Amino acid sequence: MKTDLLIIGGGLAGLTAAYEVLKAEPGRRITILRPGAGSSPYVHGFNMPLNPQDSTELFIQDTEASGRGQGNAALVEELCRGSLELLPFFDELGLDFNREEDGSYQQLRPLGASCPRVISIGNDAGGAILRKLLTVMEQHENVSVCTTLHALRLITENGRVCGAHCFDTQSKRWMQIKAKAVILAAGGFCRIFPFSTNSADLGGDAMAMALDAGAELTDMEFVQFEPSAAVWPLAIAGKSVITTLFYEGAVLRNGKGERFMFRYSDKGECADKDVLSFAIASEIAAGRGTEHGGVAFDASGVGRERLEEAYSAYVKRYRAVGMDIAEQAMEIAPAAHTSLGGVYARPDCSTSAEGLFVCGETLGGLHGANRIGGNAGLETMVFGRRAGCSAAAYMDTLSGEPADCTDEISDAAATVNIDALRAELTKIVGGALGVIREAGKLEQAKTELERMLEQIPESGCYAQQRLRNDTLTAYAVTLAALERKTSTGCHVRTDSAGEPEKYRVNIRCENSRAVPRRAEI
Repeated sequence: MKTDLLIIGGGLAGLTAAYEVLKAEPGRRITILRPGAGSSPYVHGFNMPLNPQDSTELFIQDTEASGRGQGNAALVEELCRGSLELLPFFDELGLDFNREEDGSYQQLRPLGASCPRVISIGNDAGGAILRKLLTVMEQHENVSVCTTLHALRLITENGRVCGAHCFDTQSKRWMQIKAKAVILAAGGFCRIFPFSTNSADLGGDAMAMALDAGAELTDMEFVQFEPSAAVWPLAIAGKSVITTLFYEGAVLRNGKGERFMFRYSDKGECADKDVLSFAIASEIAAGRGTEHGGVAFDASGVGRERLEEAYSAYVKRYRAVGMDIAEQAMEIAPAAHTSLGGVYARPDCSTSAEGLFVCGETLGGLHGANRIGGNAGLETMVFGRRAGCSAAAYMDTLSGEPADCTDEISDAAATVNIDALRAELTKIVGGALGVIREAGKLEQAKTELERMLEQIPESGCYAQQRLRNDTLTAYAVTLAALERKTSTGCHVRTDSAGEPEKYRVNIRCENSRAVPRRAEI
């Protein structure tokens, strides 16, 4: 199969990129692989410096400070200045954001922000925009949205990325898609963790594909754990509760009923997410957790009226499992939530692999060592637009059709015990790469993951290739975590010594092996 542009990922980032390409040249053939929507349906809203007390400069300052000075300054500026460019884009789509009586935007204050900044559409900004963008895609006969094709390897020829090997989960056959350019918008990798807020389609495929194709990874040690993921009831385990509630009167209590956050930060529950996750994990590890292995998130201080007005999605979610959060505390614990690391890219979303562009959570280096709430959704839109524009400009420099694929893959039986190795991978990741890390466990994980990678070759077996991709991504996280010796933001080392140093850990492939190197910020 041949196309002009292949977009791997059909969430907000990928669909926004496609929208921009269609605006630039409506006749472009675009193929979008959408085996799942990733985290996009759960995006609550987007940071916008619209408050009278706010400014783009303050937004940049907050984002850099939240990232502990580890964020890529060029990406941070692109994000914050690009946020206001979205307003005309939202108007084009006919989106109706929440407003106050005077017509101004309703805004919530996320953790790490100096003032209210998140705008939303009901409690469903991500879902509302996805539906609009999918409708636009359906109106273009040259756009194909494929829901059964799962990309697992990129195709490279003469040093250029020019397509992907995809497995059709319906026909159980491999398909090769050749393209002039590829946008990788397949989300993050947090599903490799045993407890995660992410859906099953968000494993290690994007990072492994990019690394194998010659792109560099960056900041892979920085994994933001959502401090407030449900551990009970089991029907909603892993679903997160928005932390803006802490600015409205919600508090945390341990299993003894103690409000503990002021032992960890003078900001109490309004500390940044990395501090919250560390504090909660510490309370649980010390035996002060609640019945089901978490802590209590008590939102009763917010008041029923405010909960129903601004947080109805959470009220309904818990009501469906028999709980009234206006009166009953929720049991929560940290869960792997956002990959702050990812594929290294320039502000125009181009990578070190020619022909490959990245956007959304697949892009690394933006957030640094911690992320402000509301920036994850914003990232998908701002850099989705940048990736679309850059890919369109790149394709304009090429002529002719993509060449036929010379690298075929045939389905094959597994050569390893996938279930046993998958269980082993889960145990390694959960034991060494969680909220709190230490050198001994990381070294052991590195050794075990190297052994596993030797056991799991690239394969025409779908399940084996996915396992290999997840294992390679876990290995990249481990290498980066070992390279960063001191605690920085969400990377917490029990053996940390001295003040955090500011540098970037990049991972690249040399002689078929992933290798870390330090780079200047």
